[in-house]
Amino acid sequence: MSTGTPQEKHPAKRRRKRLARTVPVASREQRKQQLAEQKANRESRFAAPNLATLALLIIVLIAVLVAVAAPLRNFYEGRNEIARAQARIEYLERRQADLEREIAKYEDPEYLNEVARRRLGVMEPGESAWRVIDPRMTHGTTITSDDTPDDRGWAVFLWDSLREVPDDVPAEEAPEAPETSEAPAPAPAEAPEAPAAPAEAPAAQ
Repeated sequence: MSTGTPQEKHPAKRRRKRLARTVPVASREQRKQQLAEQKANRESRFAAPNLATLALLIIVLIAVLVAVAAPLRNFYEGRNEIARAQARIEYLERRQADLEREIAKYEDPEYLNEVARRRLGVMEPGESAWRVIDPRMTHGTTITSDDTPDDRGWAVFLWDSLREVPDDVPAEEAPEAPETSEAPAPAPAEAPEAPAAPAEAPAAQ
């Protein structure tokens, strides 16, 4: 019998075990490399289609927004028109109610009498009207239109004078004849005295 350790007796078995341990490591690395290559291939294969799909989605979204914009605008404009019409209807209804109340007041005889007294000064038969004047009221100086200064310029004044239509000028009335008073009759003139008779001629001697 030979003496020795079990490792020295079976060197071939030890080599087979070592090979069996190294083979799985190589296969794992190879498998990882294959998976990485497959992943890279998938990413490269799907990268371009993803960009195209994204661009297509953006175009479709823009088309949808453009197609929906006009109906939405019409919808909101219609709502605004409806709101304005409702506000107008409410205003007209309030106006109608006010006018109906005014008409009802004028159908009341007492109100009509009051309005006639206050605005027109109408009195019932047998009534007398009195006007009370406050003695403290003082008549201030009034300025007529003739006294107000004319601030218009000469050009404006000339243009206004051309535009104004002259009023009908009344015919000039004939001047009244002066009142004639009867003058006293002149006194009769005295007859001139006859000339004195010539003196008698002296008698002849």
